[in-house]
Amino acid sequence: MPLLEWKDEYLLGMEALDYEHQDLFECLNQVYAQCTRKADYETVAGCLGRLHTRLAAHFALEENTMRAMKNPHYAAHKAEHDRFLDEVTGAVAAFGEDFDHKNVDKLAHRVQEWIVRHITTFDRQLVERGP
Repeated sequence: MPLLEWKDEYLLGMEALDYEHQDLFECLNQVYAQCTRKADYETVAGCLGRLHTRLAAHFALEENTMRAMKNPHYAAHKAEHDRFLDEVTGAVAAFGEDFDHKNVDKLAHRVQEWIVRHITTFDRQLVERGP
């Protein structure tokens, strides 16, 4: 069973962002699946690396979209991205130093919580408030 299931309520109506959100769900579910299976270090590290890379790329896309829209919430939204990416970067670095499936599971649940909250609050502002 996946950790995070896509629901239509997460759709923003912005095709590129919706696609990226679904991709992030898939990446997170891969991390969780490998953790649940107690996969080896290289496998879990690869999934974590992909998740981190996809988060950074997605945040860049969202931020570019907001700048193009001249969205007044850009600074707060970017700050939220920066804080969370720093948190994930730290967790991934710690994973490299101390491989533990429990820590990966904790990170997966943290990302799940953050992603749903972020999509339903900050990202929802992109379409509800706009520029």
